[in-house]
Amino acid sequence: MNWRFLTLLFFVFTLASCQISQQTKRKVTQIIEVQKDNTLTCDDVIDRCALLSPYESVFNQAMIDGKDRVQLIDYGSDALAMRIHFIRAAKKNIDIQTFIWVNDDAGLLMIRELLAAARRGVKVRVIIDQMFSMGSPRFVAEISTLHENLSFRMYNPVFGEADTSPLDFVGALACCLASMNKRMHNKVFIVDGQYGMVGGRNFQNRYYDWDAVFNYKDRDVLGIGPEVSAMSESFESFWQSEHVVPTEYLLDVSQRILSGKVTHNDWEKPYDEKAVIKVQQATDIKSIKEKWISEVVAVNKLDFFSDTHDKPFNKKSRKKNIQLTESINDLIASTEHKLLMQTPYLVFSKKARKMLKKLRKEKPDYELIVSTNSLASTDAFYVYAISFKYKRYYLKKLGMNIHEFRKQPADWTDMFSFGQINEKTRFGMHSKSFVVDDRYSMIGSHNFDPRSDYLNTEAGFIIDSEIFAQKLTKNITQDILNKNSWRVAAKEQIPFFSDVSGFMATISRKLPVFDIWPFRYATSYELKENHEEVAPNHPDFYKNYEAVGNFPKVDLPLKEIQTIIISAFAGFAEPVM
Repeated sequence: MNWRFLTLLFFVFTLASCQISQQTKRKVTQIIEVQKDNTLTCDDVIDRCALLSPYESVFNQAMIDGKDRVQLIDYGSDALAMRIHFIRAAKKNIDIQTFIWVNDDAGLLMIRELLAAARRGVKVRVIIDQMFSMGSPRFVAEISTLHENLSFRMYNPVFGEADTSPLDFVGALACCLASMNKRMHNKVFIVDGQYGMVGGRNFQNRYYDWDAVFNYKDRDVLGIGPEVSAMSESFESFWQSEHVVPTEYLLDVSQRILSGKVTHNDWEKPYDEKAVIKVQQATDIKSIKEKWISEVVAVNKLDFFSDTHDKPFNKKSRKKNIQLTESINDLIASTEHKLLMQTPYLVFSKKARKMLKKLRKEKPDYELIVSTNSLASTDAFYVYAISFKYKRYYLKKLGMNIHEFRKQPADWTDMFSFGQINEKTRFGMHSKSFVVDDRYSMIGSHNFDPRSDYLNTEAGFIIDSEIFAQKLTKNITQDILNKNSWRVAAKEQIPFFSDVSGFMATISRKLPVFDIWPFRYATSYELKENHEEVAPNHPDFYKNYEAVGNFPKVDLPLKEIQTIIISAFAGFAEPVM
């Protein structure tokens, strides 16, 4: 018996063991039909005892004049309260897609709010990517049996289970890496087919200013009006997809349901103080009218784009599948004067680099500004290492103006809400947005990297509105101020040596491994006190700024060493970063 046959036998056995039997499905279905609560707390079959939302009149006006409305949601505190507001205002249905759902305070609060909506008679459906979510199959078994109006499904579960243990993870790397890498990265929140939210936020404390250690600077956008129906159609296609599995039919979850080994949370216990404050914010109608409704903008056009549910699995019809990626590429390629981008991971795909290089050649004077993470602020140093490898190319060939977010920006008290955070909290950039020519904006889940292009499904809004673009530009402009971000630019050039070093660095960068040329083209800069902020091509740049090294404010030397090693030896891993 040769090794090839053994390997094939292993794959067949592994794939077969990932499927729940029809007999087990029937048993599980019988149990949950009995266990799921079907009582309702509301007798009003029309309005479902819903919160009377001032957004209702906004939606009605959008349907009358045919113009979608949008609202920028930059603050984590508002983002959580707004989700609670729309859950409580729901009358018919709530549909949610997310990449991560963690059972921390924010995650559990959302489940409690969704359960309350289900008990009012609202149909609630949630699709979660399995890889980094939920964890405990006992907990997933419990939420799978809470109420007949509350349903959970998972996208592409590894080995058909809710929980991927360290051993399973290693096994998946060995046998099923290609399949394991295919993820649903959509972040979509739809209520009654009237209100739809997309952006970068998952369901976890750190996306809503509720984590004392680390929080994200993230962004959502709320859409109101006719275009939300496109979101509902996309969600439905995912819900019916063969790659999406009801949580009760996952192997480890079904075993817990059959054996009765589930968690038993007290979903009726009183909310803690911070949750009470959040609910008050979500239900204060006067404040909502003054602070939120006033930010709503009627736009020229709103387009929702979502990759298809089978995008990572179906390469034959790629153009049809990668709807958001293609739309982003088309919009960026149309840039005439200015492209302002914000992404947590500055790792562009080969196609994107080629497109930006062509754009620079055709329009040499256009402005390209990019806001991203520094090594000190990022949550993924291994991805930062790949971007570190391409700094020279980005700066010299593509003409980028790069700003890297500080781990504690000077304006942190304006960017984040008080409560859990403090002066020791670290912050990172997680928003995915861009503005073209001060008119067209994109906000969604797409990171502008190879994963988003090919391995993940993504979703987002493209918005035609100069007023909205101005709001988004203002927010990103604050992020890239010197007090909030470091400037990345070329080092001062030394005659002859810089030319030789640049030539060697170019050759070294193109190697998939052994990118070991020690002299880097660029470094980080900080504005000197009482000096004016200027662009790197300004004659006073080196007089106004001082170099602060490649990795300013990085506390752990090991992090620096790992970043340099990955940059030098792991270039081959770029497509899956």
